[in-house]
Amino acid sequence: MKLSLYLLTLIITINAFSQPTLNVYSPDKNIKLTFAIKNNRLYYDVAFGNETVIESSLMALVVNGTLTDNVSSLSMGTQTTINKFSASRGVHSVAVNQCNDVNINVLSNSKTAFRINAKIFNDGVAFRYMIPSLSNNIINADSTTFTLPAGSVVWYQGNIDYYEGGYVKRTAENITKGLSVGLPATIELAGNTGYMAIAEAGVLNFPGMSLRGVGQKTFRAALKQQATVKGNIETPWRVIEIGKSLNTLVNCDIIQNVSPELNKALLPDGYNTSWIVPGKSTWSWITENHGGSGGVTPAIMLRYSKIASKLGFTYNLVDDGWKNWTDGSKDSFGVLADLVDSSAKYGVKIWVWKAYGDIQDSVPRAEFFAKCKNAGAVGIKVDFFPGEQQATLAWYQAALRDATKFQLMLNFHGANKPSGQSFTYPNEMTREAIRGLEYGNQNWPLYNTIYPFTRFLAGHADYTPFSLNQSIVKGTTLTHQLATLITFTSPFMCLGVNPDSLLINPIKDLVRDIPTTWDKTVVLPQSKIGELSAFARRKGNAWYVAILNGETERTLNLNLSFLPKGRYNITLVQDDEASPAKAKISDTVVTPQSKFVLPLKAGGGMVAIYTPSTSKADAKKAGNKALVKTSKQFIVYPNPSKDVLYIQAEGSVKISVTNTEGKVVLVKNIIGNSSINISQLSSGIYYIQNIVTKEVKKIELIR
Repeated sequence: MKLSLYLLTLIITINAFSQPTLNVYSPDKNIKLTFAIKNNRLYYDVAFGNETVIESSLMALVVNGTLTDNVSSLSMGTQTTINKFSASRGVHSVAVNQCNDVNINVLSNSKTAFRINAKIFNDGVAFRYMIPSLSNNIINADSTTFTLPAGSVVWYQGNIDYYEGGYVKRTAENITKGLSVGLPATIELAGNTGYMAIAEAGVLNFPGMSLRGVGQKTFRAALKQQATVKGNIETPWRVIEIGKSLNTLVNCDIIQNVSPELNKALLPDGYNTSWIVPGKSTWSWITENHGGSGGVTPAIMLRYSKIASKLGFTYNLVDDGWKNWTDGSKDSFGVLADLVDSSAKYGVKIWVWKAYGDIQDSVPRAEFFAKCKNAGAVGIKVDFFPGEQQATLAWYQAALRDATKFQLMLNFHGANKPSGQSFTYPNEMTREAIRGLEYGNQNWPLYNTIYPFTRFLAGHADYTPFSLNQSIVKGTTLTHQLATLITFTSPFMCLGVNPDSLLINPIKDLVRDIPTTWDKTVVLPQSKIGELSAFARRKGNAWYVAILNGETERTLNLNLSFLPKGRYNITLVQDDEASPAKAKISDTVVTPQSKFVLPLKAGGGMVAIYTPSTSKADAKKAGNKALVKTSKQFIVYPNPSKDVLYIQAEGSVKISVTNTEGKVVLVKNIIGNSSINISQLSSGIYYIQNIVTKEVKKIELIR
């Protein structure tokens, strides 16, 4: 992080001591957050380029029965510019944190009534309320409003407990009084000028927030319940993501950037912690008696572990029903230990299910975690949360901390939306908060083309993707189902497919090889909410393209310009004209200049996997008359490294090396293939940026 203190670009309309209006800009000056006093209340608005995307909206809390109004003036507090890179997991492997961080003192009769801590990024804004106090306080309500511009369209679902509602859309003008909206809510701006998403982050010991319609294009924040806070009040962050394209929203890191940083005291290796391992899992609940506990027996679970091994899956999830297992003198944990040992012979590890109510209190929770650890389980799926009450959201933090002591990963099912917890505790591997395949037959062509640009903006989701059962995924094709594995982010990916059926399907090896986390994600420009989702995602040097089509048949022109220079072997999976349960698989060779014209069925899809090729025969097959040079991507090796780093780059470039605190420790110009001496640097994590292309690589330096 390059961290410096300097005067931000401000337009102050009165004088340095009494200011009714303050304007603060993003680092690229394209987003402006304005604070203004009107009728003794604090208001804000947000501009994106030349367009106002949040019109004048109230900033206020009700604390101990009193609204934070009677505002007389504003003054600027501390001001910081942040330029930082950090590890991430899911959408991409490196998060970018570039913002102007300001503190606004809100004055009442010359005394500070409260402060607004705001961060203005190049892709949105985030703010929170901060009130100094030595006593116990009740936050009765968050009265923040969000007024949308005319002609905007809001995509949302209305379940504010489990977040499993069906998604719909409505115009800003049709926001009715009392309308409940679960976050994140995604907004299409009028005139194809861009997109927004309203979310929250950094929710610790505080109730969750949804939106409540008040009419006149306006939502008001709605807390699940009153919050009780001892001492200083710091609310969660209210986040507004903004961009010209859906690609900006999908790649936005604001939720991670404003959440508490990775807890290095408990997890010093972060995402590289040896016992935190992403992977796919078999799951009997949806396939054996569709949730009947009769499918969860030791014998059936061992069979699922054996099949998981044949499929190349890492895990087998043992769902509800195992607590009743016995075998002679052995209780359920003794039988579980036998299953763990037997499954280990096939290279498969075991997750187990548990109801939240059984481990709500700290003592039974610690006892259960200890017994699971002793039995050899590696993860726990916790289910049936009561909603977004303050105690429940505090429970997530406590459970994740406790689980690290026993080296256990967690999956929160029947839960509320994520709001950054997994960036602090990466042993949270996924959570539900989505209407997934366990709901059976739904309008999947519609929902699956909405989710990537709404629910998944908040973080990973346990949708339990991919099924071959047409009674569950009616209206979609096999290729569409395969594409969900690439599009829907979930480091612990529990599949909804019957593993026996997958084992004999020609597509099984493709399912095995699809990653569950990604180094880079590009949302292709043809994407449109509710109609088409087109993703290109990279893992290592392989690219995966996934197309999910909505309810209307169409033809898609696919441009491969997202690929670096070079030739690529491609495995192409397309819809079969005769049957939605079959797919056509073909292989060819392409370059970034290649183009495809793809017919897509209603509810259909396409998957393409690109791996670099270097042979002359492949170059000729791709249509090149001369051998094309191997793609010179920005490649850094070895990793981890000791004294010397080797770099491959395209032409002459300038690179910078920063440490985890954001300090630039080395800048160097290189040409083509080169090396740099790093023996003078201390052990730790560093980020190398190609200043020309802005691409960032994370490396570990060891001594």
